[in-house]
Order: sequence, then structure tokens, then C-alpha cells
Amino acid sequence: MIVPPTLIPSIITAITKIASTVGPMIAKYAPMVIETVGKNLPKVINTVEAISLAADVLKPNEQADELGAKAMAAERKPEDFEQINDYIDYLRNDVEIDTESLSADSADVITRQAVGVAIATKGIGQALEADVSIPFLNAISNLDIAPKVAIALVKSYEASGLNAEDVQKYLDDSLSIEETHQHSSAFVDAYQTANPSMSTEEVEDAVMELR
Repeated sequence: MIVPPTLIPSIITAITKIASTVGPMIAKYAPMVIETVGKNLPKVINTVEAISLAADVLKPNEQADELGAKAMAAERKPEDFEQINDYIDYLRNDVEIDTESLSADSADVITRQAVGVAIATKGIGQALEADVSIPFLNAISNLDIAPKVAIALVKSYEASGLNAEDVQKYLDDSLSIEETHQHSSAFVDAYQTANPSMSTEEVEDAVMELR
């Protein structure tokens, strides 16, 4: 579901109202999802769900919407657990919701999705032992890359020390020549890791086609 700009304030207000239920981490990151990705939310959800599945954060058929709904209905918060993925296991195993009775109102659906994306993103970060930001996910969601490449890219950026939030600037060709080369190298490393059978030329061509 695309986020109409006019709905953003009411969605953020809704998230603020449930802050005491979902806890400070979700209350902080869910609004960032909405403010950062806006109308690109459907693509970001698809990207997060695909990476979450590949990284074993979510199971097949689990979705951000349902994860968010469970978080909003749960008695415990992420802060009650040592690891975010322990919290996700708790939502999966101990929190039941009637999906058919969930509100179909656009603002309510998007609120659940934003909460779910925030949780899954944190879960990905823990699973990959890397910082995974919403701007980074927003940028790569517009690329036709496989989840294994996305995971390799997260790790490549973590190892390189580059700011992953500059990916969009790299794709828009708005970095310096030196910075562009550094980001290209991170992408090449990711593609080579994810596709060891590809030749160097094939990898470089694949990366060039992204821009």
C-alpha cells in the first residue's frame, strides 16, 4: 500500500500513541520508516521481507503487517529481551492475533507495516552483525537485486567503513570520483561474494547496470 503524503502525520501520531505498548525502539524507528520511504513503502516492505527470509529472521509466509500487528498486541517489548530476534521469536510463538479482524483502514495498515519493518530491520542487523539503515534499504529497494546480493552488500558496506546511507547518492552519481570508486568497489565485492561463478567482467557489468 502506497503512503499518501496526507496520511503521514496521522500515521506518526498513531505510532506515538502506541509507544508505551510497543516500546521506545519501535516508537523511534517506525516513524523513520514512514518519513524516509514514503510512497516507496511497498518496495521497501518487499525488500525487507525478502532479506529477512534469506537471513532467517522471518519464516516463509510471515509478513511485516502481521509482525507489526503482533507487536501492537503484545504485552512485552523489544527492551524486555536481550536480542531483538528473541523478541521476534516471542511474537511468532506467544502472541496470537485474528488477522481477519484487523482494520483495513489505510492509516492502520501502514502503521502496522511501519512497525513490522522497523522490527524486521533491527532483526536483520542483528543476524548480519551489521548496521542496516532505512535509507540504505530504501535505496536498494529500487534495484532488481537478489536477497543474497543485498545481504552481501550489507556486509560489504560494514567491512568497508563506508556510509551505507550514501548508496542513493552513489546511484544518483552525485558523489566525488573517489567516493564513487569506493562505493563501486563495495558493490563489486558484494556481487562477487554472492555470485562466485561470475567473472570479474560480468560482475563489473552488473554493477554498472545498476546506475
